[in-house]
Amino acid sequence: MNSQIQQIVESRKKLASAYRAVYAIGVLSLFLSLVTFVAGTLIPDYLILGLGFLMFALLYIFLGFFVQRKSKIALGIAMGFMLLNVLIGIYNLIQTGRPFGLIIPIAFFSQTIEGFKAIQILKSQT
Repeated sequence: MNSQIQQIVESRKKLASAYRAVYAIGVLSLFLSLVTFVAGTLIPDYLILGLGFLMFALLYIFLGFFVQRKSKIALGIAMGFMLLNVLIGIYNLIQTGRPFGLIIPIAFFSQTIEGFKAIQILKSQT
């Protein structure tokens, strides 16, 4: 019985780590959109970039809400976007030789990878 409780507590920690990572990407994108909108007053092309950041911010915050409520589909969508970001980071690493664009997406992706197992364990216990 004690190991089941310990497993549930550990799964809750992993799920919290997953949805916090998704929320963090949303908040980071929201911050970047605000910075881009401020810079966009000087350069009009930045307005489109700022709108893109804002759309992704809202999407990640929306997905984070459903991941927090144990949705595997929302976690899968968020991880798909994160994986796309990792692949773009790998391409950027090959082109430029600078790993900075790869470090941050891998850090967020690694926080969400165990979310599926955590959701499965938590749903089976309740």
